[in-house]
Amino acid sequence: MLIDTSAILLNLLNIALIGLFAATLLLSSLSPFFARWATQLSAGARQEILWSFVAAPWLVGILCALLFLPSLAESESAIWLGRLAHWHHPYVFYLDSWHSAVLLFFVLGIVYVLVRSGLKAVRHTNALQILTRLSQTHSGYGDIGRDVVVLDSQAPAAFSAGIFLPRCYVTTGLMEQVSETELGIILDHERAHIRHKDTEKKLLFSLFASLYPKPVARGLNRLFSLASEQRADAQVCTSYGNFDIAQTLVKVARLQRCFAGNLHPAMVSHFAADDIDLRIRALVFHERSQLPPWGYCLLFLGVITLFSTVGVDALHHVVEAAFSH
Repeated sequence: MLIDTSAILLNLLNIALIGLFAATLLLSSLSPFFARWATQLSAGARQEILWSFVAAPWLVGILCALLFLPSLAESESAIWLGRLAHWHHPYVFYLDSWHSAVLLFFVLGIVYVLVRSGLKAVRHTNALQILTRLSQTHSGYGDIGRDVVVLDSQAPAAFSAGIFLPRCYVTTGLMEQVSETELGIILDHERAHIRHKDTEKKLLFSLFASLYPKPVARGLNRLFSLASEQRADAQVCTSYGNFDIAQTLVKVARLQRCFAGNLHPAMVSHFAADDIDLRIRALVFHERSQLPPWGYCLLFLGVITLFSTVGVDALHHVVEAAFSH
């Protein structure tokens, strides 16, 4: 049993975790509506909103702990918060209680996710090293740049990959079947991914999204990947025509077959992937950039925080009542 300051800190951490779980459940139930709304935004605005969505449970957890803090400190300002956010025995923390089990479960979950992601990153790096061994010199392929790795493979594919030092990869099988202009479009697209640090962002985003149930996490990762591809397409539009990019996209999609191998999807950006029809529609109809509706987002965050705070208090009373009987 812990008493006083250490107990208050552990109880606050427990409150934050319960608030985090409550917010995750609420946001998961709203994810289908969120996905339909997010697809109406431009690629850049969609990415920012998606980052906010996956980070929201963590922020809500912190806000819940702050709302409970006055009642734990028995402050006079806690009077109006008493019915909304009240925590029993704030100065005591039992190491054999359900509160301790929640903390242990969370720590083990975080360790599991980090270890699993680390192992996938190692396999990804090893797979890239094997692919690089298949690379050829650039002679005979024109001036494609030193940042491009040419793979000796008949499978038509182009992608950017790598965590700390991402590079562009293109196969000889693809280069032999596209024109010089099409190859320029493909390489500019992959270079745009590297400039935007998309491989690193996709990995970090997938870590945040892993807090959600698997079906929800898959949908969020898919939306984020699509937004990354559309941003790269928009970057290429500054040098090539929209219809030329769309035609190249269709051609490569027809040529390309499954080429990912052992590369982890969260660490790779393929040229012809992620809802080709939506990317072509954005190119043809000239998608305009939009600003994320941050006012509505802040209001939504406040509502989620309020419901999560109520959920923390309700869950606490329910579990305490169950254990006391």
